[in-house]
Amino acid sequence: MYDTIVIGAGLAGMMAAIGRAERGEKVLVLAKGHGTTHWASGCIDLLAAADDPFAGIAHLAVERPHHPYALSGPIMIEQGIARLRAICEAAAYPLVGNLNRNVFLPTALGALRPTAFAPATMIAGDARQLRDGRPTLIASFGELRDFFPPLIAANLRAQGIHAEAAQLTLPPTGRQRDFNPVTLARLFDQPAFRASVGDQLAGLVRKGGYARIGMPAILGLKHATEVVRDLQNRSGALIFEIPTLPTSVAGMRLYHMLEDELIRLGGRVQLGGFVQRGEHIQHTLVAVFSEAAAREQRHTARRWVLATGGILGGGVRATPEGQLRETALDLPLQTPAGRAGWFAPRFLAEDGHPVFQSGVRVDRDLRPLDAGGQLVYDNVMVAGSALAGFDPIREGCLEGVAIATGWKAGQQ
Repeated sequence: MYDTIVIGAGLAGMMAAIGRAERGEKVLVLAKGHGTTHWASGCIDLLAAADDPFAGIAHLAVERPHHPYALSGPIMIEQGIARLRAICEAAAYPLVGNLNRNVFLPTALGALRPTAFAPATMIAGDARQLRDGRPTLIASFGELRDFFPPLIAANLRAQGIHAEAAQLTLPPTGRQRDFNPVTLARLFDQPAFRASVGDQLAGLVRKGGYARIGMPAILGLKHATEVVRDLQNRSGALIFEIPTLPTSVAGMRLYHMLEDELIRLGGRVQLGGFVQRGEHIQHTLVAVFSEAAAREQRHTARRWVLATGGILGGGVRATPEGQLRETALDLPLQTPAGRAGWFAPRFLAEDGHPVFQSGVRVDRDLRPLDAGGQLVYDNVMVAGSALAGFDPIREGCLEGVAIATGWKAGQQ
C-alpha cells in the first residue's frame, strides 16, 4: 500500500507528489498519460491581466473567495514556485522572472504574451528588450511545420519591434523523416548539428547586424541551456526560444526535471493507468481501479490527490446525455445548470464560457464537497484544473494554480 497516490502527471500532480515524497512518504503518480506540460508553453503563468501578478492574486482572492488561489493562499504560491525554481536550477535550466512583474514574450504567431517566469532560454525575447531599436532576426527550418518566421516578424513589426525573418538550411542528418519539434530538439543536443546551425546564424548576423535571434523552442531536449550558450558564442548574437505548437519541447523539459526529482526522492510514476472508478468505505477512499490490458488493476493508498485536469485536460468529460462527469472518481461537479448554459452567446465573449469554470468544489483543505457542501472523501485532495470556479486559460493562471494547489496538497 502507498501512503499517497496522485492521479494525474501534470504540473499539479507532480508538485503534490514531490511534496509528499519529501515528507518521507511512499508515493505513486498514476496517470493515463502526460499532463498539460507537453502542450503548454513551458513558462509559468500566474495571472495574465495584472502587471503585478502577486498583487493581482491577492485582490482576486478577496473578490472571489472560492477561487483556487484564495484556497491555496499566498504562502503556498510563494513556496511552490520557489521549490519548482530550485528543481530547475539544480538541473541547469533556471526559470527567470518575478512574482511582481509579468514579462511579454513572443508567441508562434508573433503576439506578445504575458507570463511571470520563463526559462532562461526564452527570456532574451522580453518585449522590453526587443523594443530597444536593435534589429531582431526570427529564424527556423522550412521542415518544421506550424512555425513561420515571416509571419512572426511581420506581427512583431506591427507592434513596433524591428524584426526580420530568415529560413535556415537543415544540416545533413543521415536520414529522412518527419522533422517535428522533438526530433529537432534531439538533433540540437548533438554538437555537430548545432555547430552547423551556429555557422549559418553567424553568417546572417554578419550580413544583417542582428542583436538577437529568435528561434523555435527546439534548442535541445536535455541540454537546452548549453545549446543556447553554444549558439550565442558561434553567432555573436543573443538567442531566445519562442514556444511552438504541441508537442512542447520546453514543457517536456519541465516534466522530465520534475519526474527525475520525484524518482530521486523515492517516488514512482506509472503512465498508461487510466483510473476509471474508486472503492470507498463511507467517507474514506480505499482503492482505485485503472484500465489494464486484460483486467482492471487495483491500487490502494492511505491518501489521494486528484490532479487529472479539467475539460481541456480530459479530467472532466461530457456524456451523451448532455451531462459533465469527473472521469476518475465520479466526484460531484460544480457546473452550469443544463447544457444550454455551457456557452455564452458570443464565441469571443469577454467573460469566457461558463463551462470552462466547471470542476470539483472543495473545502479549505482541498477536499471534495457535494452539491450540499458536505464532504465526499476525507482522505482525497483535489488540485490544479480539476478545481471549480476559475477559467485557467482565459485568466492566464494555468501553471500558477497548478503549482499553488499542487504544493498545498503536498504539504497538508
